[in-house]
Amino acid sequence: MFKLATFTVLSVTLVTANINITSPPITNWGVWGRFQHCPLGYAQGFQLKTESYGGSFFDDTGMNAIKLFCGDPFSFGTTVITSTEGDFGEWGNVYSCYPGYLNGFQLKVEEYQGSSDDTATNNVRFYCTNLADNNYLEGDGLGFGDWGQVQHCYSNQVISGIQTQVEPNQGDDDDTALNNVLMECSDFPPKDYNSSDITKVQIK
Repeated sequence: MFKLATFTVLSVTLVTANINITSPPITNWGVWGRFQHCPLGYAQGFQLKTESYGGSFFDDTGMNAIKLFCGDPFSFGTTVITSTEGDFGEWGNVYSCYPGYLNGFQLKVEEYQGSSDDTATNNVRFYCTNLADNNYLEGDGLGFGDWGQVQHCYSNQVISGIQTQVEPNQGDDDDTALNNVLMECSDFPPKDYNSSDITKVQIK
């Protein structure tokens, strides 16, 4: 059961309780890795590990891992966290909301392809506290599949942790790597946050 408590930020009363938001399971191969939590601060940016498209006769995997860059209003990426990492691909560009925070995400997933090559998750969009509701940062993954439902934290929360479901290397069989994502949402600002700093943080 949730513990309920209230505190006031910018004259708005908020209820405190961490929640998890999870991608809809369009595909469901692999095992869930270890949950990783930002040791300090909250997630402000991300980076994708993606295998480049190899062509029609290549076993493609799309996305293999996600890194979150954790920080506070005054420093970006003081720590980097990731859950399970697939074996294929390279790390791409770093995308940042700084000085805002990540507060939602959306996966681009290719559904089961039958006898054809499966890739599962191919790209991700992250939503930021300092962007309009319909704006986002889109990663540099592949174009296969369709965008799923957007998963948002509560209005007073931001992303603070990650867990991923990744299919291990299948050898000569079809590989898919990353399939699903769980994000932890934590209250922002926390109860011990200095209210004099709130104006320096771009959160709606």
